[in-house]
Amino acid sequence: MFTWLNKQGVRSSDGFEVQFTGRLTVEYREGTRYFVVDVESGGNGLIDFNPRAFERWANSSVSNSPEEQARMLKNFLTALEFQGLKGMP
Repeated sequence: MFTWLNKQGVRSSDGFEVQFTGRLTVEYREGTRYFVVDVESGGNGLIDFNPRAFERWANSSVSNSPEEQARMLKNFLTALEFQGLKGMP
């Protein structure tokens, strides 16, 4: 279940947030961990991004496991969908 943080961001009851922080950047956060996803608008609500953004947290030097990356990617796409957008990795 999602709740709106503001017009550009949502919080999931699963413990993560997805927040547009600029026209071409989105932050994914879980507690104090976060990373920034560079995005491009493809028009008609399509958001293009590089899934490599999920490889490691911005505040960590340790790579995320492939399973963790897949989980976060799914969370990210679900949050975009809630906001009426469609992610295109």
